[in-house]
Amino acid sequence: MADPSFALQVALFDRLTDEVVSCKTYDHVPMNTPYPYVTIGSEISNNDDTLAGRREIRLVYLTVWSDFEGQEEVKRIMGEIDAALHERKLPLTTGRVVSIRVTRKQATPEPDCITYQGSVTLRIITQH
Repeated sequence: MADPSFALQVALFDRLTDEVVSCKTYDHVPMNTPYPYVTIGSEISNNDDTLAGRREIRLVYLTVWSDFEGQEEVKRIMGEIDAALHERKLPLTTGRVVSIRVTRKQATPEPDCITYQGSVTLRIITQH
């Protein structure tokens, strides 16, 4: 079976729609996109083969961007992401998600003192 990495990215993008998360989600952010928005960032994959088949532990990084005064908006959106993904089923077109967990959330101000960044780390076990 083919590597489910891209199928996973598509499924995450589909799950993080405007109906679930209160802002747009992007893989590539168009120029002059208004805040807030979420970006699907990097992915790190580690082989975790078992007798049950080919498994990989993936760390996927999502970033929330906001220019709201303070951390409120970033933290609210990170909570929406958590509710949409943590220990939820996520169907893939290739392979399957064995487990998905939000393992870390962090909100920090950017050096411009206007923009806030929220970081969400997902630990996803896939099998193919």
